[in-house]
Amino acid sequence: MLKLIYKSLILFILIFTIGCSHEHETEIHEPSGTAVTLWSDSTELFMEYPALIVGKDAKFLIHLSDMKDFKAITEGVLAIEFVNQSGNKITVNENQPARAGIYTPVIKFNASGSYTMTMTLSGKQVSDKIIVNDVIVYDSEKDLPQEEEGSASDISFLKEQQWKIDFATEPVVMMGLQNSFRTTGEITAKPDYYSKIVSPVAGVILQKNNTVFPKQGMYVKQGDVLIIISPSADANSSIEKIKSDYLLAKSEYDRVKNLFNMKAAPQKRLDEAKFDYEAKQASYNSLIDQIKFTDNGYAIISPIDGYIENTTISLGSHINSGQELFTIINPTRLILKINVPASKFELANNSKDASFKIEGYEKELRISDLKGRKISVSTSLDNVSRTVPVYFEFNNPENKIKVGMYAEVFLKAGEPAEYISIPESAIVDEDGLHTTYVQLEGEAFQKRILKTGITDGGYIQILDGLKVGERIVTKGAYQVRLAALSPESAIGHGHAH
Repeated sequence: MLKLIYKSLILFILIFTIGCSHEHETEIHEPSGTAVTLWSDSTELFMEYPALIVGKDAKFLIHLSDMKDFKAITEGVLAIEFVNQSGNKITVNENQPARAGIYTPVIKFNASGSYTMTMTLSGKQVSDKIIVNDVIVYDSEKDLPQEEEGSASDISFLKEQQWKIDFATEPVVMMGLQNSFRTTGEITAKPDYYSKIVSPVAGVILQKNNTVFPKQGMYVKQGDVLIIISPSADANSSIEKIKSDYLLAKSEYDRVKNLFNMKAAPQKRLDEAKFDYEAKQASYNSLIDQIKFTDNGYAIISPIDGYIENTTISLGSHINSGQELFTIINPTRLILKINVPASKFELANNSKDASFKIEGYEKELRISDLKGRKISVSTSLDNVSRTVPVYFEFNNPENKIKVGMYAEVFLKAGEPAEYISIPESAIVDEDGLHTTYVQLEGEAFQKRILKTGITDGGYIQILDGLKVGERIVTKGAYQVRLAALSPESAIGHGHAH
């Protein structure tokens, strides 16, 4: 039985080998074609066409992607014009793509030479003009140049695959980056944009006098009435006493000042009257800064513009003098408190800028871009963390940043300098190595191992592995990596449409 299986296996291998040999012997080698990749501000072109010979139909595969999102262009008229050095002209119009992203015009040339190909795309999605130089047409097959083999290390990732995922590329550039020290921080309220409202009187909050009661999250303006307190008898007499004491002290000061001017009162008496008046005035002003006198009681007013973040009372509550009522925060300008280790004290003193990341907000934010500035460095260490607090204030874009958030902070050091840079999103960590994927042409990619330097504002310095102008994958790099691991990637960029 084993001998029979062994003989059958040998026979199968022989048949398969002979079949493969026969297939290779009879394979017809077509003349090699050409691939063109170009980028404009609006459009990415990836075009494939066969060897162009006078009198023979040639099918062009024109892949067009929208640079806004790198998705397929799905509509629009494509007007194509070929002109050679002798002025010979060929034109063709494609009213719409043969399928999403791909126009397939068939061209027959009647004269050889080097042509300039002009494509004019007109549509609601994208309108653009693309020029391709040096489209070569030969007199016959014997005039074709020798084929050049593509690199076996190229990774194939087709346009149809790119269009289905979140995909993007961008060129390697020179960019100003600044060295930084990574640490932590916390978002806090700016002191003059934060207020705890405390009741200056005892009393009760009657529903009939408070038809609109402040709720958490409500926006209020400086001077708006928050609540009206119906004061107790003791509170009434206390407030009236503060007011009458102030008026009496003012009257006495005015009287003594007149006597002093007539040389009828000594300087000491004037100084005493002035001191008493200013003390009573401060008490009265503090009171009227917090309340307005109304027929229904004492109205508590907001001292700042902002949002009510906390409410400790409700309708019908009995409150005491000095009791906390509300917390109001104006989040339009905030403080970033940075914790700098004591060993970096010099950096804390010299740094003029910082950037930070917060949870739930992908973009790295820079203090200087938010019209911010460093306001102070603490003169003492935090006893618990042994760090030096450094404070920056900044504008809060669209009020998205919340008080109390923790931040990953990059405290800037030194002056910015120009470096070869790419977005951090283009970096793929493979076994501890920084790698990225370079787009050699529309559907061919190459993995590069990088040597990297400083990071700043979402970009990373490239010390080795890339050149300015090369185009790298910034979205979808992981899918390109999977394509590199797949056996199908060995087929190259060519494919049937």
